[in-house]
Amino acid sequence: MLKSQSVKNIELSDWTFSPDPDVEEAIRSVFIQHPPLYPDGLERQRRFLNKLGNPHQKLPFVFHVAGTNGKGSTLAFLQAIFEAAGLSVHKYTSPHLVSFDERIVVGGKKISPELLLELIDECEQAAKGEEISFFEFFTALAFLAFARQPATVVLLETGLGGLYDATNVVGSHAANIVDGGRLISLLTSISYDHMHILGNTLPEIAAHKAGIIKSHSPCVIAPQESSAADVFLKQAAALEVPAYIYGNNWAVTSHDGGFEYKSAAHKFRLPWPRLQGRHQIYNAGLALAALENSPYSALLEQKILERAMQRVDWPGRLQKITSRPLAALLPAGWELWLDGAHNDSGAEALADQAKLWGNDLPLHLITAMKKTKDVSGFYRHLLPYAATVQAVDSSWIEAPMLTAEALCSQILSMDYGRVKTATTLESALKSLAFQFKAPQRILVTGSLYLVGHALRRQL
Repeated sequence: MLKSQSVKNIELSDWTFSPDPDVEEAIRSVFIQHPPLYPDGLERQRRFLNKLGNPHQKLPFVFHVAGTNGKGSTLAFLQAIFEAAGLSVHKYTSPHLVSFDERIVVGGKKISPELLLELIDECEQAAKGEEISFFEFFTALAFLAFARQPATVVLLETGLGGLYDATNVVGSHAANIVDGGRLISLLTSISYDHMHILGNTLPEIAAHKAGIIKSHSPCVIAPQESSAADVFLKQAAALEVPAYIYGNNWAVTSHDGGFEYKSAAHKFRLPWPRLQGRHQIYNAGLALAALENSPYSALLEQKILERAMQRVDWPGRLQKITSRPLAALLPAGWELWLDGAHNDSGAEALADQAKLWGNDLPLHLITAMKKTKDVSGFYRHLLPYAATVQAVDSSWIEAPMLTAEALCSQILSMDYGRVKTATTLESALKSLAFQFKAPQRILVTGSLYLVGHALRRQL
């Protein structure tokens, strides 16, 4: 019997993975026994899955996505379309923003504490004597859950890279090939991130992402720099699989009140998605292109797509906060936005949004960043639009974060002087409310951990 507690009865500082104390303890135990490891081939994952009965070979059709930005949003669009048509999905994404159960969606619902604990026990038995990383452990666990409960499709996001990512065991076994493929690969836009692992050039990074392209399975490609697009097209040609690339095979354009998707076979004029940001129409377009070239092209109906655009949900991506307690710290007329961007292309998309916002409200950044990220590459896009910047103390985050002082110093070195440190998110908000009497716009960004923290404050 689970001894569950509600979120309201647990202090935010008491949990990292789950407000359920039994789930929190179980996941922490896995984290200690199987700490994070960088991807290093797929053999240890295949051994582990073999001990679990190879659940990855028993999945429904898979939409497998890799890329730098937009992976989760693209899968959110796919989920919204399937659900608008009355169909159910399994979905696996990472990391989570608020609680771990966000990562594993079973039949359209976040995995239950009971099922998660049951599967952790089963996987722990199989993992004895194995060098399995935390991500590999829970990827295998998700496959177990998906193989045992019915759904129409699996929506699967890579964790890091693609070629050696733990998710990349799908689609490479005989059962998925005899009927012409049980998978489609989606490649979102590539930019500079995780360079200490994936390489320092776009072709090197793209080569890792291209590893998810499989024989007998088509791939769909979002807008890319030409050097990255060349890598994807060469890999597809080498495997003799069709590649559907933005600009050649499909395109999206914005218009007043919405956007248009166009390919050789389809043309849809759709309302603006519920997800904010002009860049989201490219993620929506990638989802539509993937559907068009999958066994589920019949879902491309105007009414289904319109419902999906109105329902799609992916928290922490240009999300406006209007409720207590955080919004209550600000005067009337102020705006508070959250966005988990943490690399150069994510910041570039935010800069485009800042241009669209214009000068009606001064923009203030509240931010934090991991040590492994490119500070200059991120903030150079945003500083021209920022009235002030506050670097928040992130010592409480269980990740290698820059100290607020170090981040402040690096931003100062970029010839930007209106930056200071803040001890907490709340103190940063209160400081702005004290300094400025007219309405202002605040953007919390630079780290998914910080955005997740802000969302937890809203519970």
